[in-house]
Amino acid sequence: MTRVREHVTFYTTAELAREAGVTRRTVMHYAELGLLTPDQETASGRALYGPYALRLLRDVMDLRVLGVPLDEVRDMVTLRRATHDIDGTYRRDWTRADIPLSDERLRAVHARLRALNAAYARQAEGLARFDRWLTKRFTGGEVGPLPEEGGSEEG
Repeated sequence: MTRVREHVTFYTTAELAREAGVTRRTVMHYAELGLLTPDQETASGRALYGPYALRLLRDVMDLRVLGVPLDEVRDMVTLRRATHDIDGTYRRDWTRADIPLSDERLRAVHARLRALNAAYARQAEGLARFDRWLTKRFTGGEVGPLPEEGGSEEG
């Protein structure tokens, strides 16, 4: 990682990609779409990303896996950036004026987050049960039939 300031370490595009386990092109694509924003640029125009960008990149990838549209992902990243410093520290001094999103966009983000949380709550127990079952079966245990819906995990 490239050291730019004494207390904050910055990533180049390639370093950020490597840390996140994605291609450099993926980082560049998300930057082109406005999902990731460099925190600094070198004199030669090279993009540098702060430590929080790695978390945001992982969040973008997770939200996309969950089917969240890119415009809503962008709004969520914008909200996170407005309320956190580049090192990931939560800013307790942020105000509504720091968030460049309309109330309508914020309501849409809120509705999506509530829907994701509700879906996760409904699925959490079943996903954990299937994960335990699959882990047990595919890490040295004998592979048996899938448990029937509503049945026990031992079935």
